[in-house]
Amino acid sequence: MQRLFCILIFSFSISTIVIQTIKADDIFPDESGTIPIAAWDVIPDQIIDQPFHAGVIAFHEVSVSVHFTIKSKDQTVAQLQVDSPTLNPRTGVWEFVLPIDPKQIPDGDFQVIATCTPGGQGNRAVTLEPLNLFANHAKSLGPFKTVYADADTGDDNSPGTQAKPFKTLAKAVKAAGDGGTVLLGAGEYSPHQIRAGLNRKYWTTIAPTLGTQVQDVQISSGRPGTQRLRFERITLFADKAQGKYNTIIAGENGKTQVWLDQCVMLNKQGRWKGNVNVLGNRYVSYITGGLSTQLNNGPAARLMRNHRVEHITSDAFTSVAVAINSTVVDIDRGPTSAHPDFHQSHVAKPDQFNTNRILYNVRGIDCIAQGFFGLNLKDSAFVNCLYDKVQGNYYRSQYSGKLDHVLFFHITLPNQTWLWRSNLKTRNCYILNSLFQSMGTMKGADVLGVTISDTHIMGKNSMSKTAHLTVGSPMFINAQENNFAIPTSSPAAGNAPRLQTVPADINGKARQNDKVDRGAFIAE
Repeated sequence: MQRLFCILIFSFSISTIVIQTIKADDIFPDESGTIPIAAWDVIPDQIIDQPFHAGVIAFHEVSVSVHFTIKSKDQTVAQLQVDSPTLNPRTGVWEFVLPIDPKQIPDGDFQVIATCTPGGQGNRAVTLEPLNLFANHAKSLGPFKTVYADADTGDDNSPGTQAKPFKTLAKAVKAAGDGGTVLLGAGEYSPHQIRAGLNRKYWTTIAPTLGTQVQDVQISSGRPGTQRLRFERITLFADKAQGKYNTIIAGENGKTQVWLDQCVMLNKQGRWKGNVNVLGNRYVSYITGGLSTQLNNGPAARLMRNHRVEHITSDAFTSVAVAINSTVVDIDRGPTSAHPDFHQSHVAKPDQFNTNRILYNVRGIDCIAQGFFGLNLKDSAFVNCLYDKVQGNYYRSQYSGKLDHVLFFHITLPNQTWLWRSNLKTRNCYILNSLFQSMGTMKGADVLGVTISDTHIMGKNSMSKTAHLTVGSPMFINAQENNFAIPTSSPAAGNAPRLQTVPADINGKARQNDKVDRGAFIAE
């Protein structure tokens, strides 16, 4: 349900937390209630000249509504309250959706503010960091240039036209200017020391020329030294001998952003050589679509959506703040000394937390790794997640330290024990509508702050406080073929309450009934 409000002007408090420091002698901060766990599902600083759907993902153990405000030049243009998630036609994600019509916004930058309010008594609202975009319906921004480059036939002394392209990427990016487009012919290009400015307002797009495929345009390793580069449908690679640390592309110590859109990132030497990762030097990245393969870890990202990670050595989603509709296939440390994880959230300092980590519609298949692993985690959510560990290895999912308001909704964990470790302290943690192989608790683990309800456990269960538990074989459709959906005849089917913030399953199929299925999938 959506409610449109009249135009008003009022102030918001802004809260964005990654690491929270607390007193070392406190178990938890002195806070009442809980907040929604929420994040933007939008790449910031885009130019909008057509209708656009912005999205927020938000989760809470009771419910969430999201109040959107669009502001331009400190004036409120529109407000909308969204009371439930719907399918965003732009992203294919079930989320809280705000339609934006650039006709109603003066050309130039504008901000969208989202305040997420939870249900229940005593809980607290949270306001996300404002989303910055640019309206351009009247086409007054720019003009934005399109230039061409060809590594084989180009010349940097040419005008950069399609008939007479530049040769190097550096020359082309500088010539395209802020917000321009660089179209590359087949060949190999270096991104190193482009140095086209650190104050760019708009994304500069680097893409193949028409008819050129993603594998035909290849970007080697380097450090561009330039703000807001958007690589689209391009291969970025490393090719370095074993034993030397390398990244494919590096930023400027957290001061620059990169958008990898439908790109392929790979280590040509293979995952067990060179210790190669995609990003280095705290490059702030956004990843949409595409593939990472033959790397040490999955790529770091502030936001990852619709990305596939294959054949890696170590951690898949550990360095991702928000991952949506993404998949990892085949984690194997091989001859290395790596200790791989599907998702790790580990902060060793006793007075700090990792915060606001979200995995939503994320799966891992055929992995030799720990699944969910954490120490000192706060205000984070794992929703509609499947993790399938290869049978026969010793890895498990496990948590220790302090867990403060961590949500596990509709998890399917078919081949791995879940363990609460001895030094665990918990508060406001929820496991709802999930499906586990088994659950263990070490002596000394404080699990009083964990609520487990409407969950199916196939084997051993050490948790005495569980509500509406079902047990036994869930009757997976075809586990050998990685189909971990359950039939309607399963004891885990059709007997869990519908969660307001999770209206669809891991495949985006809407949950139709008030009573839903346990685990990440709708029963077949």
